[in-house]
Amino acid sequence: MRKLALALSLLPLAACQTLTWRGHGAELTSEQKELGMKDITALSNAYDLESYFRGVRRRSDGRNNAFGRDLMKVQEFFDRHFWNYDQNDPAVNYPSDTTKFEHFGRFLLGTGSMLPPVDEIVTR
Repeated sequence: MRKLALALSLLPLAACQTLTWRGHGAELTSEQKELGMKDITALSNAYDLESYFRGVRRRSDGRNNAFGRDLMKVQEFFDRHFWNYDQNDPAVNYPSDTTKFEHFGRFLLGTGSMLPPVDEIVTR
């Protein structure tokens, strides 16, 4: 009885000439190759490679973001404790139409006017 049950359960597998469906294995017909289709193995390998490098990029971005946040915290510490500046203070951070180039120019003008040769020329 057990042998009959085993034979009946394996009979559908024997009816199939192969254990894979046609077109779903590693083989492709010449027509499918001409159309640019890839077999399952190539698609699986490409997916595994992409998912691996996606994880590498995600971890790398996380480390870079953490490094950038740490640098910003250092800057905020110096701003708060040395320059008495709070980035959330509305009296300091009011809306402005001043561009970055204009800010940089004002910085150079202020810094340059403090240099001793320039100061000596200005005060004479």
